[in-house]
Amino acid sequence: MIEGEELGEAYRVLIPISKKTASQPVIEIAASLIDSHGGELIALGVVNVPPERSYSYGTMQAFGYRRLLKKLTTSELIKDVSVRSIVKVGRDTSHEIMKTAEEEKCNLIVLGWDGVHERRYFGKGLGELIDDREQKHNIVIVKPGRLRKCHNVLVPMRGGIHASLALDIAGSICRRFDAKLTIMHIFDSGEVDSAKEGQRFVDTMVREEDRQNVKLVDVASDNIAATLIKEGENYDFIIVGSSILDSDRRELGPVPKALARKSKATVMIVKSREPDPSSLFEPYRIEEFPDWKREAEELPEFVDKWFAENTFDRSEFEPVEELVELKKKKGLTISLGLPALNEEKTVGKVIEVIKGSLMDDHQLLDEMVLIDSCSTDKTPQIAESLGVPVVQHSDTLPAHGSFHGKGEALWKSLYVLNGDIIVWIDTDIRNITPEFVYGLVGPILHNPQIQYVKGFYHRPLTVNGGLEKTGGGRVTELTARPLINLFFPALSGLVQPLSGEYAGTRGLLEQLVFYTGYGVEISLLIDILHKFGLPVIGQVDLEQRIHRNQSLESLSKMSFAIIQATMESLEQRHKVKLLQQINRRMNLIRREDKNFHLLSEEIYDQKRPPMLMIPEYQEKFITRVRGEKEKPLK
Repeated sequence: MIEGEELGEAYRVLIPISKKTASQPVIEIAASLIDSHGGELIALGVVNVPPERSYSYGTMQAFGYRRLLKKLTTSELIKDVSVRSIVKVGRDTSHEIMKTAEEEKCNLIVLGWDGVHERRYFGKGLGELIDDREQKHNIVIVKPGRLRKCHNVLVPMRGGIHASLALDIAGSICRRFDAKLTIMHIFDSGEVDSAKEGQRFVDTMVREEDRQNVKLVDVASDNIAATLIKEGENYDFIIVGSSILDSDRRELGPVPKALARKSKATVMIVKSREPDPSSLFEPYRIEEFPDWKREAEELPEFVDKWFAENTFDRSEFEPVEELVELKKKKGLTISLGLPALNEEKTVGKVIEVIKGSLMDDHQLLDEMVLIDSCSTDKTPQIAESLGVPVVQHSDTLPAHGSFHGKGEALWKSLYVLNGDIIVWIDTDIRNITPEFVYGLVGPILHNPQIQYVKGFYHRPLTVNGGLEKTGGGRVTELTARPLINLFFPALSGLVQPLSGEYAGTRGLLEQLVFYTGYGVEISLLIDILHKFGLPVIGQVDLEQRIHRNQSLESLSKMSFAIIQATMESLEQRHKVKLLQQINRRMNLIRREDKNFHLLSEEIYDQKRPPMLMIPEYQEKFITRVRGEKEKPLK
C-alpha cells in the first residue's frame, strides 16, 4: 500500500492478553495484520506475582492462562494465520510485554482497550505505557467496534511520525475485509496552502498502482478534534496516530481518546517506535551468559521464574487432533523409541496403548521402534508380534562397539530413529496412557524455544504386593537432588530429573554427550544447561506412574554411577578440582549365613560423543548436518 516497509512474510505481531482485555475481535484484528502466507501472531499472557511471593506461586495461574489463550486463538476466522501462545510470570506486566517483544523480534504490539478505563492497563496507566522514550516496537491500541461490518476505512492525516505505520495497517485491514480506504487530510481553515499537502502526501506515500483504490478528502476546520469525531461517524474503521494534533508528542493525545470513547467504529490508535536503528532487533540470545554461571543471588529468582513458565500439565495439549494438525503445519515428524531389557510383562500393553491411540487412531507418531538391549525373555517377540520393529542396540553402528546400559541404547537410537522430534519412554510402566507421549511432545510443538521436555509424576511403588502412595524417587531425593542443588542449582526446579520419560528435538539431541548407563539422565540435563541454557528445557506433569521397584542394592549402584557422572561434569566445567582418578569400583556388602564379606564391582559409564560427530550418522542425515534443518537456539 505504501512506499517502503510493508507487513511482509517475516512480520510478527504480539498481542498481550489479560483476563480484563480478553477479546476475540481484537485477536481477529491483530490476525488481519499478518498476510495468510506468512508472518506470525503471538498471544501473550502475563501472570503477575507479588514481590513477597516466589514466582512458582504463579504456576497454576500460568496453566489457566494457557487454556484461556488456546480458547481465544482457535477461532475459525484466524485459522489461516500462524498463531502461537506464550505465558510469562513476572513482577511487572509491561516489562514482560516489552521483553517478550524484543526476544521474539516482534514488529508490532497490539493492545486491546475498552476505550474507557486507562488507569491500570497491563500494569501501567495507558498514557504511561505509550509515553516510553525507549520504545523499540510499533504499538497499536484497538478499541473494537462493528467489526462484522467493515466497508470503509478512514485514516485522518496531518503528517507526523505515525503516518507511515497507519497506512501500512490500513492497507492490511482493507485487504482482509475487502474495504475501501479514505485518507482525510485535515487542516486549519486559515492555512490555504495546506490544502495541497494532502495530494503530495498520497503521491509520496502510496504506490502508484494502489492510488486508484484510495480516496483523498481535504477538510478545512477551525476545530480539528470536533470535525474528526463528526466525520468519523461515516466509517467502520478509523486508524489514527496517537498524537494527531501534535506530531512530536509521544503520549496519547486527546483526539484519539475521544474517538475511542465516542465512536461506534473500530478505532485503532498507532504509535511508531522511537528511531534507534543501532539497537533494533539485536540477534536473540537466551541468556547473556550460561545459566550455570549465574551469580548466587540471582539464581533462586531465575529458577523460580523458569519453574512457573516452563512447567506444563498434559491436559493442556488435548485434544490430540490439534497436536497432529500442528505437527503437519510445521512439517515435522515424530519418532518414539522404546528402550527395553526383559520387560515381557509390560511391553505389550505399552505398545498396544500407544500404537493404537497415537499411530492408528491419530497420526501423531510417524515411527515406533523397540530398542532392545539383548533381552533374554520374550520382549522382542512381543513387540514384533504387535507390528513394532525391533533393533538390538548391540547390532547398531557395529564399527563403534557396544556397551551395556540404557544410555547406550538411547544414543544409538538417534541413528535408528528418523523423526525431527524424538520421544523416549520406559517400557515397565503399568498404567500406561497416551498422555505419556503427547504430554511430552506438546510443549515442543507449541513453543519453539523449548526443545527438551522431562516428564514428572507421582510414583507409588509396589511393596509387598500392595501400592504405597508415598515413596518413590529415592535416588532422586537422596542423591540427584542434593547434587544438583549443590553444584548445578539452575536445574533445581526439575521435579524429577531422573525420570525415564522425555522428548527432544533432533537438532539438540545430536549435539549432546551420552553416558552409557545410569548417568545418562543427569548428564544430558547438565550438557543441555551448559550448551543451550535452562530456557530450552520444559517439564510436564504426567500425573502418575506405576512401575516395579528396584532393590536397594540396585539403587545404590545407580546412585554411584550418577555421582560419578556429576563429578566428571564438574571437572569438565572447571568448577571444582577433583582427585586425578575417581574410584570406579564399589564394595557391596554381602551376608551369607552368619558371615559377611565384600563383593567388589566395577561401576562406570562410558561416554559417547555427540551423534553429530559420527560419520555414519552424517551420511544418513546429511541434510541436517549441512544446516538445512533448523538447529536449537544458542
